[in-house]
Amino acid sequence: MLPMPSTNQDLRCPGFCDCRFPSSIDVANHKGNIPDMVTCRCGEDSGNGLQWQWYKDDESDAHIVGRNIIFHPTYSQGTAIARGEQPLQHDKVHFWEMRVITALAGTDVMFGIGTDSVNLEQFKFHFVSALGTNAQSWGYSYNGKIQHCGDQLPYGQKFSQGCLVGIFLDRTRGHLEFYLNRRSLGVAYTNIPTDPHVKIYPMVCSTAAKSVIRLINSTSQPATLQLRAFQSLVKHPEKLEELRQMPGLKSIMQSYWFLAPPVRYSRSSTDYELDLGDEAVLSSSKLRLGRKQKYRESDDVNIDEEDLYANAHKIPLRRNDSGDEEYAASIHEFCDEYFHYLL
Repeated sequence: MLPMPSTNQDLRCPGFCDCRFPSSIDVANHKGNIPDMVTCRCGEDSGNGLQWQWYKDDESDAHIVGRNIIFHPTYSQGTAIARGEQPLQHDKVHFWEMRVITALAGTDVMFGIGTDSVNLEQFKFHFVSALGTNAQSWGYSYNGKIQHCGDQLPYGQKFSQGCLVGIFLDRTRGHLEFYLNRRSLGVAYTNIPTDPHVKIYPMVCSTAAKSVIRLINSTSQPATLQLRAFQSLVKHPEKLEELRQMPGLKSIMQSYWFLAPPVRYSRSSTDYELDLGDEAVLSSSKLRLGRKQKYRESDDVNIDEEDLYANAHKIPLRRNDSGDEEYAASIHEFCDEYFHYLL
């Protein structure tokens, strides 16, 4: 078993790109619309389309301006929670991505999901890690921890301004997975309700005054065999690249872009580039470290260490009830048969 390098826990994930973001002093002194202070040159703010946006609540201290959530625009006296405008359907997989516009600080800023039982005003006058305090929500903190039922667990790197936080929710399987700068951090929870009567919403919470989160992508797709095939292929980037060269599959690839999203890291953080693949999947979970060790030692897996996607998809999607990985193997067989049929 590989020990976790202590330095990785202390590193803060660098921003996704080199776009200009306002300093904390600029934000504190700014009297206008804070999102207007961001000058985006990388094109990511245009996104890949929005199938839902944030729910506007005039009584909340989370102000919605277009795709942006401006938490505590004057000063903070507690925790504000914002949610999506519509529940996420039970028979689909959902992916949405958010850009962190301002520097994050304070008690907590969290990204995740919650049911319609979550009281958005519950912690209005309390500074808490709101998402995951009970069984009705699941959260991922900017401190790198995940939380559910009040239990916090180490999960990934700390992150702040300029980073992209993605959330992949598979309601058909009850799986919740987080992405950081378009790298999968692995499945965080497998206990998300699949009951169609349970309404689940995207959520973000913050205790930080004048903190801004921008929604840049939101998509929902039926859980078809086609999607499962691509979900399996992303763990084999060399095969995925072959499919990208086939004109007849380009539209399909675009529909499932979030399963293998484009990666663009900041040129000013080149020191991190060689380690990002490993850092993204590092976790204190012995299970994840065991899987990572297994894939490195396997003679059957040919991974190009220079490939940007190589390390991000080494974790199997799920295990069967007996705890082994035969289920993943059967998925590969279905995928091979499906793509043979397509081609």
